Amino acid sequence: MIHYHVWFNLKETLDEASALEVVRRFLGELQELGAVSGFRLFRNSGASAKTKLPRFHALIEFANDAQFSAAFASQAARGIHAGLHGQVLALVNHFQVEIFREVAGPDAPTSLELAGLQACEI
Repeated sequence: MIHYHVWFNLKETLDEASALEVVRRFLGELQELGAVSGFRLFRNSGASAKTKLPRFHALIEFANDAQFSAAFASQAARGIHAGLHGQVLALVNHFQVEIFREVAGPDAPTSLELAGLQACEI
């Protein structure tokens, strides 16, 4: 699982609820199309003087490298300023992106072991 984290602030003149609805629509459309596995939106509850992170956080989940690559290739082909992605960019005045890959625990099966289990079950 790949977790794509976007911390962001909305432009101050915007209605927060309306702006976040655009973000939800964009991410929801990606999920409906199978471009992402899931997403969650969070609001930072820390006081601005006590936190270094932006106000909002979008956690976007990709099942694997293929889904991740396809989603970005598709958006690049459409143009990053096109469609709902372009609308989201127009709402944001600051963002930071980080990509995390899930770390398997010592007892977790590897992907090769899982592939072998699936092959045996067929």
